[in-house]
Amino acid sequence: MIPRFATFSQKYIRAAALPIVLVSGILTSSLIRNVIDITLPEIIAGLGAICLSIVWSMMRDGRGYWTYSIYTMRIFETPEVIAKYMERKTGGWAKLLYRPFWASLVTLSLVALLSSLIWLCGPSWRYELIALLGVVILPLLMLRQLDKSITFNILLALKTHSEPDVYRPRLRRLPGCVGEDLLLSLLINFALVLPIARKPAFSLDAGYADPAFIIAFMILMGVVMLFMFAFASRSRRYVVFGELLNGTLNSDSAPFAPWSFTGKWTRLRRCLFWLLVVLVWSIAICLIFAALHITPHFIPLYLCALLPLLAIYCAERYQTLYSNFSDALEMNKRYKMHADNYAKVMR
Repeated sequence: MIPRFATFSQKYIRAAALPIVLVSGILTSSLIRNVIDITLPEIIAGLGAICLSIVWSMMRDGRGYWTYSIYTMRIFETPEVIAKYMERKTGGWAKLLYRPFWASLVTLSLVALLSSLIWLCGPSWRYELIALLGVVILPLLMLRQLDKSITFNILLALKTHSEPDVYRPRLRRLPGCVGEDLLLSLLINFALVLPIARKPAFSLDAGYADPAFIIAFMILMGVVMLFMFAFASRSRRYVVFGELLNGTLNSDSAPFAPWSFTGKWTRLRRCLFWLLVVLVWSIAICLIFAALHITPHFIPLYLCALLPLLAIYCAERYQTLYSNFSDALEMNKRYKMHADNYAKVMR
């Protein structure tokens, strides 16, 4: 039986709950482990970057997913209920609930407020309260935001179907999507990693060539690579299909094929290869900085070491989106064929 809007929305929220809690919890634990003597700006930056990346991605993907669900009739509703949906407005204050920029701004405001409150509680339970925020309270707030956005994404999908020329979204291309995802990844990266320089293991008092520092730096860069590789592999297949249906993407949105290397090997083999490359590069960059007698400072070293990881992320993310795009084009072709056949039968 095809579910109605309300039933499907509940399933959608339940399916989103575990990934949101897991991602927020894992990244919050990284913040807690990496930052000693944490300051209020670091709490806001860390939790804010985590929540911003999650909320932005949810709101950006929501319209495409609900377009896919409605156009392919995965859900249905009575004409009376649909008429009530169509009466709602999508402008004004409503944009705070479903547009990526405004919804993310609301989230950042809540993060700043809650972070300030736990800061006022004193240092005794500060890290425990940060964990409570990142693992429980903020995921619940983000799920609430996602729940509130559903109504507007359904409305936009319905209006795009009935008035495609009026409600057609801005056309996008895959390289732009990769750039957006890269920026979100960097926000998390900088907020969680740069403060790690204060930890004794990353002290540069003995110089860049200190074996203990090189080992710690190798481990750090390996972990960063694995996180970035995991984020780059996140699929958006059905969202991309919905974006083809509503006009966000078209057949020209992928201007070039991905790097042939990323398509030849399995994802696991590529991950192991990139990990080896990053570990070797971590050693090399430390020795290069030592040979050039550069003043010991963690941030310039880390930023230089990060450059190959950015290239890896872009290559892997484009490969993932291109594969999603190719699958979505095939689904769109079948959808149009069935829609044409149905239209002929109904004549």
